[in-house]
Amino acid sequence: MSTDQKIDAASLPVTFIRGVGESLASTLKKLGIVTIEDLLFHFPISYQDRTELNKIAELTPDKEFVIRGSVEKVSQTFVPRKMMLVKVKDNTGHIFLRFFYYFPGLRNIFKEGANLQISGTSRLGRYGLETIHPEYEVISSDEFVPQILPKYRLTKGITHQKIRKIVAAATDMIENHKISVCDYLPANNLENLSESIVNIHSPNPTDKIEDYLIGGQSPYRKRIGLEEVVANKISYLSIKHQNKNKPAEIFNEINLANKIESSLPFSLTTDQTSAYEEIHRDIASGSPMLRLLQGDVGSGKTIVAALIASSIVSSGKQVAVLAPTTILAKQHFNNFSEWFGDSCDIDLLTSKIPAKERRTKLENIKEGRTKIIIGTHAVFQKDVEYNSLSLVIYDEQHRFGVTQRLKLKEKAEEYPHQLLLSATPIPRTMAMSVLSGLDISTIKSLPPNRKPIVTTELSNQRRDALINRIKSAISSGSQVYWVCPLIEESESALIGIEDLEKILKDEFVADDYKILHGKMSDKEKGEILESFKNKETKILLATTVIEVGIDVPDANIIVIENSERFGLAQLHQLRGRVGRGSKESYCILMHDDSLSELSQKRLKIICESNDGFHIAEEDLKLRGPGDILGLSQTGLPSFTFYDLISNDEVQNEANRIADEIIQLPIEEQRKIIERWFPAHLELSDV
Repeated sequence: MSTDQKIDAASLPVTFIRGVGESLASTLKKLGIVTIEDLLFHFPISYQDRTELNKIAELTPDKEFVIRGSVEKVSQTFVPRKMMLVKVKDNTGHIFLRFFYYFPGLRNIFKEGANLQISGTSRLGRYGLETIHPEYEVISSDEFVPQILPKYRLTKGITHQKIRKIVAAATDMIENHKISVCDYLPANNLENLSESIVNIHSPNPTDKIEDYLIGGQSPYRKRIGLEEVVANKISYLSIKHQNKNKPAEIFNEINLANKIESSLPFSLTTDQTSAYEEIHRDIASGSPMLRLLQGDVGSGKTIVAALIASSIVSSGKQVAVLAPTTILAKQHFNNFSEWFGDSCDIDLLTSKIPAKERRTKLENIKEGRTKIIIGTHAVFQKDVEYNSLSLVIYDEQHRFGVTQRLKLKEKAEEYPHQLLLSATPIPRTMAMSVLSGLDISTIKSLPPNRKPIVTTELSNQRRDALINRIKSAISSGSQVYWVCPLIEESESALIGIEDLEKILKDEFVADDYKILHGKMSDKEKGEILESFKNKETKILLATTVIEVGIDVPDANIIVIENSERFGLAQLHQLRGRVGRGSKESYCILMHDDSLSELSQKRLKIICESNDGFHIAEEDLKLRGPGDILGLSQTGLPSFTFYDLISNDEVQNEANRIADEIIQLPIEEQRKIIERWFPAHLELSDV
């Protein structure tokens, strides 16, 4: 590891940089930048290509450009709002610069005849080609200097130009050997860390810009990616190692689980049985369990979780089941109540419970009379005291942040066992890279009576044919989900529920359909869902509030409006609302005629496959690692530099280095975790 004795960038406040006062430092703090090292590790999220000088006549709308020209005219207007308009020309044409927010002295810069270099994105405006709030500089030389300019995550009060200036000052300090950045990695085959940091912030303009983006082959990008993924691996491996040394109660009672299983109207699949056995071994090990149970939509994760919970309540202890929505919480409450019968007390805890009823529920939880507590965020509120919380089940775990999980863990006297459920299948490559220290159980097979869902895409121009098809289907006993991305009428191309209701009003009897959306009260939503389950309502017009927690076996058709606006994971989740009974089921993806290439690929993938794991892999290829699991919310990283798909070289090196670092004292491990994923330091106790 590095033994460089220069001043450590981590020990210097950002105010050490010339030009950074207390006010700017306060603004930078909002971005998590306190020290010079924080600034250096505030890496670009993308780049602007400023390597070629354009002529104005060459510009087309929505194109990034760099031009040189002279100011022809400056005007100020107050209609429809205050703005400054600057007309700039070169020897091929002219373009307008539009400024809505500007300081009074700006007019002194844009004097008639002033020569400027301007960078921005072109668009068509009222007077022709224009650009909004471009970057500019007064020039006095004919020499053009090509650049690749970094684009950073910003906050109010700081511009790209300002942050570029102070980052450049920090990288100059590295190059002039005034400061150093500690390298916490053992010797490796990749580039030097400090050199990589400098080059990531200021790429050589002769390099390909693609090499610095996701999937890029820049050796500097790979070196930063190596440290990023090692930090992630260490954080989870550290959790695993620490958990081995923590005590946890042993649960091995299976009589109640056997009783529940024998009363089910179906048999567990082989995958369900294997997952149950893996998880049961964990809760009987004497160490705190931290396991993810992943399975495709409708694969039967909940019953496996319930069987595990039965071992806890058989020993007189408590289980908390945390769901992201009231609808899903109620669904779990109904299922658990049916499966457990009168073998233990189960209660539902949500934020909308009347005060008197809530006090009674809280007293029962505190005294230990209630064994299974199912609810939304209400289950970890300050006034909820548990008697003997020993297992926490997080359904749709990616919707809960680290802080929320910490709050619930703190309500247990000892480290509780934790079971995370996810219906968003994780690609194998992501599971290997992101969740290194998290045990994973997988349910791939679906119950044997499930039929594949037939998925088709349909242009909005063919809506009349769709309506006729729906009329025929509901007359034969089918029930339909009709999903819209919006509630209100929309002036855009997006279809809202109010838009769609106007269409259906002329085609269907009023009692045939009801509307469901997130702004309704829990009581209203409950009544509408009950009406749909009882087949009184044939069409449920809904927003994506139905994405999880709705189980109506007789609903066998789902229509998704503006399907091109949804990601693959969400389309697959929505599609999972049907196909839960014995009827042939259908998913119809409505879309605009002008689809982008990416939208066409997404719809093709979802139409050709019902396999959530295959879809997740394809999603990973299309989007890059991104936030497929909502990772930024969970404390799991959304990788910036490490490429899950193409960086085999980095992956192999990371595995070797992580195995080496995990043997070091915990203080050494924490240094690299804190640099990249400080939230993981809290997670190690979750």
